[in-house]
Amino acid sequence: SLLDDLLITILTSISVSAFILETSPTFSDIYSEDLELIEIMITGLFTLEYFIRIWVCTINPKYRHPISGRLKYIITPLSIIDLIAILPFYLQVLFPSLGFIKFTLLLRLFRLFKISRYSESLRTIIKVIVLKKEELIATLLIVIFVLVFVSSLMFFAENEAQPEKFSSILETMWWGVVTLTTVGYGDVYPTTNVGKLLSAAVAFLGIGIFGLPAGIIASGFAEEVQKRRGKKIVHPVGKDIKITSETTFPLHSELRHHIHPDFRHHHTKQEQKQAMVDYIEESSEIMKICIETAKKKYGNYFQNEEIIKDFAMVLYQETMRKFHR
Repeated sequence: SLLDDLLITILTSISVSAFILETSPTFSDIYSEDLELIEIMITGLFTLEYFIRIWVCTINPKYRHPISGRLKYIITPLSIIDLIAILPFYLQVLFPSLGFIKFTLLLRLFRLFKISRYSESLRTIIKVIVLKKEELIATLLIVIFVLVFVSSLMFFAENEAQPEKFSSILETMWWGVVTLTTVGYGDVYPTTNVGKLLSAAVAFLGIGIFGLPAGIIASGFAEEVQKRRGKKIVHPVGKDIKITSETTFPLHSELRHHIHPDFRHHHTKQEQKQAMVDYIEESSEIMKICIETAKKKYGNYFQNEEIIKDFAMVLYQETMRKFHR
């Protein structure tokens, strides 16, 4: 329910805030007991939620088996995140003397990922990243190529002038990262004319390169919003239409059944072919009208051409069903 989602989100925010405050000497010295109590209470609630989810997961047909279904649910990504979110606390309680336990406390930050279960916006962003992974990977490869290339050029341009700062291509990559991201820490910078010219060019290049991922994600987010807006609309004739840009409509069945069986038996193949051509031409004219109508009616609401096309298909099917019985 909405109340449960809100409660878990609030608890997650409190837990992460307490973890941050624990790193501050001022707060940890004065409110150490309070922060510890908050951690115990929230971990207890998250533990209870984790086991309740495992117990009731069999309601879902995917996990209906009482044993294998629960085991299958336990290894799902969200369930693993839930486990990692509570695991550091119990490791610290059971093995307080082990040195690596301190580093496992960082895993408490995984509780932030719990919010993705309850936040529609975060789920949308994750979905967009997954859908656009090929474009993002291509962008990453471009960035790596440019980084290696410009770092190599800068190494040969500045190595003699500053051998301690540009001692190798690998060391020069730090300059490349700082310059391409347009951060400019100022700890490493060129002094030769060639190096300065190259540095200026790389800075301008970085503005465009690092704008690519943002543009890809923004465009994917806009497409996802358009799809959700198109999932359910009210048709002019008063019907509710559930539709997305992936919706498809099989038209081949209409074409297959348009010619009556008796027609096939009593006419030549040429006559059948001509009848099919006439039918296609007639259907094309109807489809053209449907597309123009869809653009006129819905063009101001949906910029995605795929959604407009699907609306046209709905209009076409209703027209054929009404006038071609």
